[in-house]
Amino acid sequence: MRSFTTGLTVATIAGLALVTRRTTRLLRERVLVPAHNPRAFLQQGRQPATHTVVVCAGDSLTHGLISANYVELLQQQFGGDGYEFVNAGINSQLAYNLLQRIDEIIACQPDVVTILIGTNDVNATLNHATTERYRRQQQLPETPTLAWYQHNLAAIIDRLRARTTAQIAVLSLPMLGENLTSEMNGRVRAYNAVVQTVAAQKQITYLPLHEALTAALPPNHTAPPYEGKLGVPLRAALKRYVLRKKWHEISADHGLALLTDHIHLNKQGAQIIASLIAGLLETTPSSHGRKAS
Repeated sequence: MRSFTTGLTVATIAGLALVTRRTTRLLRERVLVPAHNPRAFLQQGRQPATHTVVVCAGDSLTHGLISANYVELLQQQFGGDGYEFVNAGINSQLAYNLLQRIDEIIACQPDVVTILIGTNDVNATLNHATTERYRRQQQLPETPTLAWYQHNLAAIIDRLRARTTAQIAVLSLPMLGENLTSEMNGRVRAYNAVVQTVAAQKQITYLPLHEALTAALPPNHTAPPYEGKLGVPLRAALKRYVLRKKWHEISADHGLALLTDHIHLNKQGAQIIASLIAGLLETTPSSHGRKAS
């Protein structure tokens, strides 16, 4: 009896360990890539009822795990009308990283591609330690600069134009912290000037996200300074996934209106992105005349 009990205990522990490993693996996969990512889309294929595939490319603002998920909002609004949304957002990535994985986006044969990339390019210029952390973690071949960002953004668009028939739209970058007079937000404006320039040069659609977010800030809003501390996003994630707080509650905890942690967006901010992209889709012919077979 004792040996049976011991065996049962060992089996139970082994089973729990297996469940834990599976849960950990699934969680790790969810953190690394969003659920409906390009590879998942390519594995399942374009759905028969789909007439328009929209790929939303970007970083954590698009990934939607530590930021309210605007891609899910779009899927909820358009998903029943023949639109299929692919989430090509990866946490912490720069324009250079997006360029390295552009082939999997092209392989989706998208009808529309939206690009929201550059927040980490700006954030990487915060100070030397932050620059080195980004270079190490994202395996960057050179130090992030405004000129390098422009080169990579232009290359992303060139590759998409050369190898797809997709309508391409690029969004301006959100603020970093809600103090619009800060040095970092001065840099954001410089990067957004590049976004506008590249959009005009490449003759693609420019969606004014930064402008819409700025206009949505409360009058006489006084925000705490953005200092680039990693603890703030970590606390925001814990409040969301452990304490189960709503995004707007996390914003309020940090004295913010649209951002949760000075970088990522709450649901109101995500809805602004979704509305801009929705406006684009409503004026875009479905699949440029290409129907699903």
